[in-house]
Amino acid sequence: MKIGYSIKNKRNEKMEKDILSKLEVARLIALQRLGILPESEERRLSAWVERDEKNKAFYKQLRQKSFDGNATSPSTAEGWNLFEKKYRTGKKGSRPFRHTLYRMVASAAVLVLAITGTYYYFTQPNEEIISSPQPVSAVQLVLENGNKITLDNPQSSVLALNNNVALHAEKQKIDYATTEKETVEIDEIYHTIIVPKYGEYTVRLSDKTTVKLNSESTLTYPVQFKGQERKIRLTGEAYLEVTPDTTRRFIVEAAGTTVSVLGTTFNVNASAPDGNVATTLVNGKVEVGNGLTTTIIAPGQQAVTTSGNAQIDVRKVDTNVVTAWVRDMFYFDEKPLGEIMQELSHWYEFNVVFEKESLKQRKFTIETSRYENIDQVLKLIEETHVVTCRKEGKTIYIQ
Repeated sequence: MKIGYSIKNKRNEKMEKDILSKLEVARLIALQRLGILPESEERRLSAWVERDEKNKAFYKQLRQKSFDGNATSPSTAEGWNLFEKKYRTGKKGSRPFRHTLYRMVASAAVLVLAITGTYYYFTQPNEEIISSPQPVSAVQLVLENGNKITLDNPQSSVLALNNNVALHAEKQKIDYATTEKETVEIDEIYHTIIVPKYGEYTVRLSDKTTVKLNSESTLTYPVQFKGQERKIRLTGEAYLEVTPDTTRRFIVEAAGTTVSVLGTTFNVNASAPDGNVATTLVNGKVEVGNGLTTTIIAPGQQAVTTSGNAQIDVRKVDTNVVTAWVRDMFYFDEKPLGEIMQELSHWYEFNVVFEKESLKQRKFTIETSRYENIDQVLKLIEETHVVTCRKEGKTIYIQ
């Protein structure tokens, strides 16, 4: 009796070890299918598969088995109880049925796949995902008294101001042009538009000048222009189509730089990390000053001012590249990869690591939507066969 009992126990122990071993394999396969299996575990799994033909068959079955990572699945405890109940593995004195071992293991393994998949999808922290850009908040209008109005209504609405003046506000645009009437006399009061990250907004000023604001930009302007000049203050980046007026110059103040025009189309970028301000002329003529000197630029030229530097650097540029953001595009023309990734990392919020410093100097030409998934952008870079991009959480490795 003792000998028979001992043999029976050893046989059961072997079966239990076999079950647990294959459940562990199922866990590794689940992680492999999710694309998150570490390299060391990948090697371990490969070695196990190559060890035996039965192992290969088991691996093939689970690789082909379908499961929905987003479906509602039982908890680990509930799942094991169902498995235990079905095969009576937990009952005292239950007989070990050899012919059901494979079916038991396979069923339990599929359960592991489902549980692991569901656990992964529902427990991944949000900060580990590089998401497609979405505005973090709505555009805000700051009134002269400091009160803030959130401009998130997709339909046009009328905002009442002092002196019975009204303006039209939409989710993407606000219009002050209707306030510019000879019969309307209001004090020179200022409003401010604050555009959040990933947002864009258009302001039509009282003189019908259109200002399109880029992400993370702020514009302060009078509700109605008074006097001999039209002056606004900008932080960030804006594309302006200035209404011609030979009697009143239009002035943009941005980070110590002054851009003065009578009527023209141009782009002002005061969002560079180094504090430089770049003014790019599309058509017309503008005068750019830095408080120490001034210069006049022609269409297709860009004037760059640097804080504390009297010199203004004028260069020829492709205005289609500079103003690509107005069309909701990224347009990099023969630009170093280091600068491209710096701009993309700020937009998509990820960290970038270059395997070699020399890779930063490789130049690329890329045109893509600013609201494209980051994976598609990286695919464009990789299609050059110059570098490969590997994504791990919120970090992208360039090699």
